[in-house]
Amino acid sequence: MSLKKIIATLTNYFLIVFVFLTVLPVKLNYSSIVVFVLVGLSFIKLFCFKDNALVVTKYYLLIISTPLIVYFFGLINTLNMDYGYNFLAKNLSFIAFPFIFFAIGKHVQIRNVYKAYLIGLCLTDLFLMYLFFYNYNFGTKFYMIVTIDIYHATYLGMYNLFAFWICINYWLKKREYLLSFGALFFVVSAVMTSSRTIFILAFFSLIITFFMIFNSGVKRIVSLILILIVGVLAVASIPSIQQKFDQFSEISKLEFDNDNYQSISSRFGKIEAAVSVISDNLWIGTGTGDIKDVLVEKYQEMRFVMGYKYRYNPHNQFLDNLARNGLIGGGICILSIYCFPMLIGIRQKNLLLVSLILICFGVSLTESILDIHKGITFYVFFVSLNMNRIIQKNLNS
Repeated sequence: MSLKKIIATLTNYFLIVFVFLTVLPVKLNYSSIVVFVLVGLSFIKLFCFKDNALVVTKYYLLIISTPLIVYFFGLINTLNMDYGYNFLAKNLSFIAFPFIFFAIGKHVQIRNVYKAYLIGLCLTDLFLMYLFFYNYNFGTKFYMIVTIDIYHATYLGMYNLFAFWICINYWLKKREYLLSFGALFFVVSAVMTSSRTIFILAFFSLIITFFMIFNSGVKRIVSLILILIVGVLAVASIPSIQQKFDQFSEISKLEFDNDNYQSISSRFGKIEAAVSVISDNLWIGTGTGDIKDVLVEKYQEMRFVMGYKYRYNPHNQFLDNLARNGLIGGGICILSIYCFPMLIGIRQKNLLLVSLILICFGVSLTESILDIHKGITFYVFFVSLNMNRIIQKNLNS
């Protein structure tokens, strides 16, 4: 077997291992080791073999790395360099995955990668379902079990929603029953995580799917009514979901209440602090490493005890980027994270890239998903994978 074939085989093997480690509830350092191996294979490929197509692909894939460049320049006005360097290291995926697909993208067997993702996530979801039914009568306890025993419910829900769209994407092409059952399984698993944001995104995902499948206005209306009925029943009858939506009735005003630390009130506090930080550091932000220190000061002024005790991030990716790097750097990040891949996805009619960005966009409204390693690697890996697919398709056409 030639060296080129060995690299191609190893590349696909380690990509499959990476997606398994991403969706299974295992420690993050294992997936990081796999990324280092893939980067090593990429260097070998670049030094040993020449490929004229790389000139074309590099401009698209390297644009994905823009946030890392902004974070790097954000160190200039940073005082807390330790946190700044740690944050920069955590975001190295923004250069690692574009580089990997830049070097060895044409060897990637994308369907095998998606199959591995779906199988690994299915195993995690089966464990989730066991916990759901075992703890059903305990109501709110289930949500904490998901968060502690597996990982953050919103991230698990995000993974499941993207798996739903993977199944729908291939079902639209092949119309296989297994894919339709898979789509149903993953959207149910997403709802079971009991995250409000994911519940709403799942609701809209189902509506969009039925509107894509049915051309008849009557069928679309019937589908919409059925989805509404199921959604209302889920909120009314499932304790873990009901508890999350009941928090809306527990707030007395649409702003932070330092006497009420329920989730909704707490989120208002994070937003209020982040907006204040942005207004104080409008153009260049706090600096890459100083955002949490500045937020803690705001939390202390607000008497938001849980905020400064646990050093909460803004729980909103848009506010996070704007507070960290200002209107200039933060705006560039937002454009490169959401607008650029969305534009490419729409122009190339790539359903998976469009659905991925919309899911991440929705989750970003309530979570700083690119502050967490599982959010960063998930976003950058699948954006790079789909961008690579578009590029390879265009090169071969």
